[in-house]
Amino acid sequence: MRLILFLSFLANLILAVISFALLPERVAIHFSLGGLADGWASRAASTALMLGVDTLLFLLFWFSPTLLRHTPMRWVNLPHRAYWLSPERREATVVRLSHRLWGFGTALFVFLLVVGLLTLQANLSNPVRLDESLFLIALGVFLVYVLGWTLRLWRDLRPPQ
Repeated sequence: MRLILFLSFLANLILAVISFALLPERVAIHFSLGGLADGWASRAASTALMLGVDTLLFLLFWFSPTLLRHTPMRWVNLPHRAYWLSPERREATVVRLSHRLWGFGTALFVFLLVVGLLTLQANLSNPVRLDESLFLIALGVFLVYVLGWTLRLWRDLRPPQ
């Protein structure tokens, strides 16, 4: 799962570089209902923002095992925290949560990739307009994934009876 996380991050970096090469100097970075552009930035600022956000998110997901291992127990918000973070279970819990977070990160990067492609397409069209129906489908799929991911995690974090 960690390799897939890295590849989905890499795909977003490649898209940012390609977008920088293809887009005009002024690009739409925000869209209103109906898909009309209502926020603009320079191509360089837009690319820097996307690269910065993607990199920050990637580092957070990639190093989640290290963060989980070094975070004091009182700062970790888990159901049945004392059970899951007891000394004999903490490492297994860190591994389990890390895999879950890498899966979530991969899904997030796939969603961001779709949004990036839609934004690139919108900025190359005349007039600049986001395909709102495709965006809403992608958002819906991502939100269904998030709901399922959350419910599975909640189910998995019940201690054995």
